[in-house]
Amino acid sequence: MRIVAAAAGVVLAFSAGAASAQAPETLVATPSEPLLIESVARGPAGALIVSSIHKGRLMRVGADGTLSPFGPEGRQAMFGLAADPARGVLWVASSPSPADEQDDRPAELLQIDAATGAVRAGFAAEGLEHAYGDVALGPDGTVFVADSRGQRILALRPGGATPQPLAILAGRASPQGMAVSADGRWLVFADYSSGLHRIDLSEGYAARDFTAVPSTPLPGPEGAELRGIDGLARYGDRIIAIQNGTRAHRVLRLTLNADWSAITAREPLLEGPPLEEPTTGFVEGDTLIFVSRSQWTDFGPDGRPTSAEPAPAVVSRLSLIPETRP
Repeated sequence: MRIVAAAAGVVLAFSAGAASAQAPETLVATPSEPLLIESVARGPAGALIVSSIHKGRLMRVGADGTLSPFGPEGRQAMFGLAADPARGVLWVASSPSPADEQDDRPAELLQIDAATGAVRAGFAAEGLEHAYGDVALGPDGTVFVADSRGQRILALRPGGATPQPLAILAGRASPQGMAVSADGRWLVFADYSSGLHRIDLSEGYAARDFTAVPSTPLPGPEGAELRGIDGLARYGDRIIAIQNGTRAHRVLRLTLNADWSAITAREPLLEGPPLEEPTTGFVEGDTLIFVSRSQWTDFGPDGRPTSAEPAPAVVSRLSLIPETRP
């Protein structure tokens, strides 16, 4: 959720290093109009669904690449998006934003029928002091949502009446992407200004209050920069991270130790162009499908478009298998 991260003033200046040898494949290039695409998920029958912050809606990508409205309209900015094919639903976070065309209303976590686009359920925050951004799923169907403005991570258990606080964060925390281990034991989340953090879900879903004793970022390899990360996705026992808070934007493959308490290896899969404010994505087989150009660079500090005809937003596919080099 780049808009809140930008407000935190975190732009880290590190050298670009060598760009990746592999090139991502373009799957979607939107029309040259302000849309501000934040997230992407796989919908029914194989169609991709993207979320638009500026238009405050979801859009389905047709076989010919055209976009058509999907699901609810007339709400507000649509941010994180996650598909739960086992239950036939999509989850999307909708929040107030200066970059949309709607009046502000409380943030919502929406459960949407993946086949019809109808809203099955909506879970609204109390008041306007919350911004639901990234969304992640646990193997049991629990939905996790990052509230960057409220500095919390929430968990909605299957059948639950409302999302409950899982982590209450301190200081200038700006929670972003999340990834859950395959067994549902660990949740790792990105705090834009401090790095990656782990929550032990085996302790239950009672709120952890880190306001008095801040949580400690996961250690990584010496010199590895793990701040400025937006999107996270699990890839087997590894995590794929999309880093847009550094001068050179990156897609990283992170190897963790057995209990997800440390990052043991950090490998850039893609660095620099064509990445331009990449945001979030999902893992499909041995590939990452992600928003590689979001159009955040085409919106000003006031949240308004700086051009009526910006370059298209782009959804790309990137191989996660290391290339063999001679």
